[in-house]
Amino acid sequence: MASFRVRIHRVISWSLVIAFLTTIITGYAQTQNWFRDQYLLSKLHRIFEWIFLPLLIYHTIYVMFYVKIKLEKLVTKIKQRRGTTINSLRLVQKLSSWLILVIAALIILSGLNGYVWYANTFGEIIPFSWHTTLDALLTISIFIHIAVGLKFFLMRRRVRKKIVNYTIVLVTAALIAGTIYLQIPSQGVLGPPPSPDEKTVTVNIAYEDYEFYTSEVETVRPDIFQSGYFSMFDVLVHLDTKNSIDLEYYFDESMNTHVIDSLNGQTGWWYNAFYSGGWREINAFRMDHYPWKNGTTLEIVSATDKFLDKVYNVFREEVIRHEANNGDLIIPSVTITGRFGSNTFHDVEISAHNLRNDTFQLGVITAIDVIMSMGEQGLLNYTLAWYDSIGSAKIVRNYWVEGINDDIATGTCGFVYESGSYDFEFFAGNHIHIPQDHRPLNSPEYYLTFWICL
Repeated sequence: MASFRVRIHRVISWSLVIAFLTTIITGYAQTQNWFRDQYLLSKLHRIFEWIFLPLLIYHTIYVMFYVKIKLEKLVTKIKQRRGTTINSLRLVQKLSSWLILVIAALIILSGLNGYVWYANTFGEIIPFSWHTTLDALLTISIFIHIAVGLKFFLMRRRVRKKIVNYTIVLVTAALIAGTIYLQIPSQGVLGPPPSPDEKTVTVNIAYEDYEFYTSEVETVRPDIFQSGYFSMFDVLVHLDTKNSIDLEYYFDESMNTHVIDSLNGQTGWWYNAFYSGGWREINAFRMDHYPWKNGTTLEIVSATDKFLDKVYNVFREEVIRHEANNGDLIIPSVTITGRFGSNTFHDVEISAHNLRNDTFQLGVITAIDVIMSMGEQGLLNYTLAWYDSIGSAKIVRNYWVEGINDDIATGTCGFVYESGSYDFEFFAGNHIHIPQDHRPLNSPEYYLTFWICL
């Protein structure tokens, strides 16, 4: 019976190692933006966390009740030079196990700040910041614990070659070094816009990079942008005026946007754009509405006629809808999905609040005006918060909807949004990471904001 229990525990232990590694990999993949689909990573990370937790509890209970190794005896034997190597390893294993338990408990408790009831009661005692600051120490402790466990496993298999020992030490040291490296903040571009002698090399057209001075760019949409601010499309116009590229374009009133007729003699162009900490994503948003800011990456890519026709048709429908409402912005469907319920409002009129009159002209309506207008109309209560940076996004500098009614953002939980045509719902083109106060609206078919925990 005892030998069967031991075999089961060893299977559980190695399953615990696998669960830990997958949890760590998906966690760092999120914070370091290794993959595009952050929501899938978030779900996988939480699944592996819930697999890891019961395995850790089982492992802990087993060690407490069936592994009779007392700390005092280990220290005494080491002092008496009795089995120094074995007992030293057991001591490291013992200490690392207790360290893992304490840190894991703190990380789990601080992670519960994603639930409002917990945050309101224990948020100040065990803040969410511990969830991200202690994870490196936990990771290092587990790497050490795994290394010692692997050494004992090899000893039971009578593998005692020095090269194996050196390999375990080197791999463990490399993993620890990598963990420490990932904790070092990346260098963001902070401060005012680059001066004329600073170049930006983030514009890529058909796999070729182009440099430009941001201070020289002027907007072709002074009806939208204040002086000194410009859009992604303005970058192309600027490169054309400098004879860096050959751009043919025109303004289409029926779509309220500029259209690329040809670029370097070729047709069928669209763009990818994202800010600091972002990633490539399909978008169906007017290029001359998308604000440029420090840390932006812009790529001009080829697109199919089918995709462009679909996008342009949506733009035309928005203009028609706007004119039908006598120039007012009225959104047919606005859905607010909180933690425990969802409400849809119809034909909501939106007005400008000029929250970002530093960037946009007075009267320009942005996505954040949807929430602010509904607050004025008594449809909801809201709170806003300013963020200079968020996680790996070192340059943010935008207002965010911090809370709606009783749902207040905490930890990794909060509201995200999308807006546009139903033809481009979610990742088809509407769910792009432009902060709400930086996204001018024309006359979208719907607006949706929903609660999510990453």
